[in-house]
Amino acid sequence: NLYEICFIIFLKSIMLELIELRDMHGLMFYAIVRICITLVCWFFVICSCLLDFWSGTNTAKALGESLQSHGFRRTIIKIGDYWRVLIFALMFDLLGALLPFYILPFITILCTVAIICIEGKSVVENSARKKAHAAEVPDMVKQIVEAATSEQGAEVLKKIAEGLSKTKKHEKY
Repeated sequence: NLYEICFIIFLKSIMLELIELRDMHGLMFYAIVRICITLVCWFFVICSCLLDFWSGTNTAKALGESLQSHGFRRTIIKIGDYWRVLIFALMFDLLGALLPFYILPFITILCTVAIICIEGKSVVENSARKKAHAAEVPDMVKQIVEAATSEQGAEVLKKIAEGLSKTKKHEKY
């Protein structure tokens, strides 16, 4: 009996036919599978946002930048924006469930993949930013070591101090 239900759901994929047959067990199975897929997609969106947040805070700490509540609020706002997009995708998928060829919540899956790609790109950018800053340190050390006189050493330290003050001013804006 379960085999027949699975056959009807996966091969025919007609929710209206299940309603006409009054096959509540088959209809519930049909709905539960799609609800589970949608919830997994929503969970992945939240996880990708949290991974980006983790990456951003880790990069800020590595660069010596201060962590501000604005960045934390931005993450919450971003999750809300993504959820609104996913609710629209859910509406399309609910309409698509009435069509015989629409066997999965394709729009939700597509939107989830797009959001994960966006957040993944942000994580890669944070990583590159952290590595680029780490590459500056050996250059500074090399300049200090190569300074032959105390005047040259003082000049290098002055340039480093100027660079740090510019970074601090930039953080304020």
